[in-house]
Amino acid sequence: MLLKMKRVQIVGPKKELNQVVDLLYQEGSVHLENATESVSADEIPLAKVKLEKAGEISDILGKINGIFNTLPKAGDNPPLQEKIHQSLQKKSHDQLIARAKEVIDELETTTRDLASRKSELTLSITSLTRYAKVLDIIQPVERELPMLEGFEVTILLIQKEYRDVLDLIKGELEIITRNQFEMTSTTVDADTLAAIMVFNKKHSEQVHAFIYSVNVNEVRLPREFMGKPFYEMFAMIEERKIAAQEEIKKIDEQLLRLSDLWYQELVVLKQFLENINEELVAFSSFGLSEYMFVIMGWIPQKMLKHARSTLEAAFGDEVVINEMKVSWKEMEKAPTCYNNPRWVKPFEFIMQLISPPHYREIDPCPVLAVFFPFFFGIMVGDIGYGLVILAIALLIKYRMHAMAWACSLADILVISSIPTIIFGFIFGEFFGDFGETMGWIHPLTLFGVTWNRVEAMIPMLILAIAIGTLHIFLGLIMGISNAYVLKSKKHLFEKTGMLLMLTGLIALILMLVGTIPQVAIYPTIIMIIVALPLILYGAGVFGTIEIMSTVGNILSYARLMAIGMASVILAMVANRLGGAFEIFIVGVIVAILLHALNIVLAMFSPSIHSVRLHLVECFSKFYDGGGKEYMPFGRTTKAVSS
Repeated sequence: MLLKMKRVQIVGPKKELNQVVDLLYQEGSVHLENATESVSADEIPLAKVKLEKAGEISDILGKINGIFNTLPKAGDNPPLQEKIHQSLQKKSHDQLIARAKEVIDELETTTRDLASRKSELTLSITSLTRYAKVLDIIQPVERELPMLEGFEVTILLIQKEYRDVLDLIKGELEIITRNQFEMTSTTVDADTLAAIMVFNKKHSEQVHAFIYSVNVNEVRLPREFMGKPFYEMFAMIEERKIAAQEEIKKIDEQLLRLSDLWYQELVVLKQFLENINEELVAFSSFGLSEYMFVIMGWIPQKMLKHARSTLEAAFGDEVVINEMKVSWKEMEKAPTCYNNPRWVKPFEFIMQLISPPHYREIDPCPVLAVFFPFFFGIMVGDIGYGLVILAIALLIKYRMHAMAWACSLADILVISSIPTIIFGFIFGEFFGDFGETMGWIHPLTLFGVTWNRVEAMIPMLILAIAIGTLHIFLGLIMGISNAYVLKSKKHLFEKTGMLLMLTGLIALILMLVGTIPQVAIYPTIIMIIVALPLILYGAGVFGTIEIMSTVGNILSYARLMAIGMASVILAMVANRLGGAFEIFIVGVIVAILLHALNIVLAMFSPSIHSVRLHLVECFSKFYDGGGKEYMPFGRTTKAVSS
């Protein structure tokens, strides 16, 4: 369900603004509005709060992030961080900023210089490696090089698809050097050619200028390499690479020492500064007059009393929080605040796929929480798979407890594994038909049907369509409720007409198959006759098309049967294939691998289709969305107790 919201105005003397903001930030219950836009200038002329310190904080945070990017990441030390946190918590904003500057002065230049030197050394190693490859290419002409005094050797690297450019280069070099050059090409790898050129040094400037103009990748050997035997050049390269790697190792050790010394304090300082920055950014939403400040926002009704008593305890009657009278139209701007029980809360994560509901809309999360696990369970429907999925979900919660989204997904799987096990008991499935083959379990017989999914395809299809009908009808009933609350007359008529039309069509089908007596034909026809003008009034001519679309929505629930059927057949294939091998261990491995694949598919495919059946088929009958999420001003978004 959604919490009832109240619009509030917090007013106090100008001198108390900073303290009030700190208190509101600690409480984390007020969703802020822009006071200068919300309060009429005729009522109170307000100006926006401008703070130069916000830019300073952003600059400091940028420098701290730069230091973090340079230092090796040390593991978090919660006890030490808590100790540092307690010592810094006593400091004012200015003192925290001053401390951050001290740390930056201590670290920034040192870490930047070390990182820069490390980058230079890494680039040097890359260049030396390239030189070694170049020497490998030109080594066949080693005997000619000592006789080339006064000449320069350079190498061009060209992609094979552009090999024609070599003729252009050769022609131009003939002109520049008056044909006093040598040029040969060889293959470097599958995509690259190396062109080796030897020419008189007096033409060096013109040659390199031309090569640069045609945008060819040129590799020039260092001057100190020229005129030396190849074994000496290779030795020099290896020596320099080793020296560079040793220096990089020393730099890494120095950075690691700095990280051990400063990392924990940097983490805590960053947290404090981010909180201060968030406060300062929020100041732009506040309004100031000559003597007072005004803060506007929304707060859940159940939190209003606590917020009022907290402000009164801190500031007496100097700062007051007033509940504002809000018109019906203005309530449309109220933010949406979920207040669901614990078993529903994980499904709020799925609602992030679409926009939040409007303030007065019905919260669809409870519908998701009831039907999503039910759909998941009926599609997977296997005791063994349910137990494995439960174990995987618990492992995710244990290993990824710090990641809220992962915990929400794990909670959804935990909840969904329960109906999976229940339906597995009904269908008599434990890793497909393995449990039935071993005599451990058998499909139950309910309502005159033995619920073996492979043999009871028609009953399963009828069950899926019946569930779809119930789900769509629930969506239409919720649509009627929303239309009534939002005073949307056309939507009210459309949803009511659609409900009557579907009821009439289903009654006709049931009469044709003899499920209900033929005497029901008269009230059925009356329902259809009444429904048609209601739909035309509410949705126009396109409403008649919507009738067929809604029928299609119901038929779409046949996937509950189809996906479940595919899952159980793959499980049976795993068992049969595993049993077909003469070597027992090979058969077990094959069966386990196929079951593992099926379990992975069982976690993803039913989840995706369950979400689709809700968001596309059901929610389209009542849900508009487009609301504004409740985002209270504070260090953390506090959970609203039920």
